[in-house]
Amino acid sequence: MQADEVIDLKEKDLKKLNRYQLLELLILQTERADKLQAKLDVAEQQLTKQVLQISSLGSIAEASMQLSGIFQAAQETADMYLEAARKKADAIIAEAEEKAWQIKGE
Repeated sequence: MQADEVIDLKEKDLKKLNRYQLLELLILQTERADKLQAKLDVAEQQLTKQVLQISSLGSIAEASMQLSGIFQAAQETADMYLEAARKKADAIIAEAEEKAWQIKGE
């Protein structure tokens, strides 16, 4: 699996994976979240440059009002994705720990 791949496994599929596979999924999800955060950072930097260009053409207040919604939407999207990634990672960890306890008990 590659970090760029969308990991869309059902619960029954997760139960079939061993601890190492689950940890690998967690690592891939974390790498994907990091890449998306980096892309968001780049996009925010580009947006900041555009704000500066717009402010030179018009008033800073006007540009700020127009772009504040874009920054807010970008941040909300990033927050939502990171929260989803954290929840998925927590679920994978919990599943791995449960599987480890089952194996240990056998």
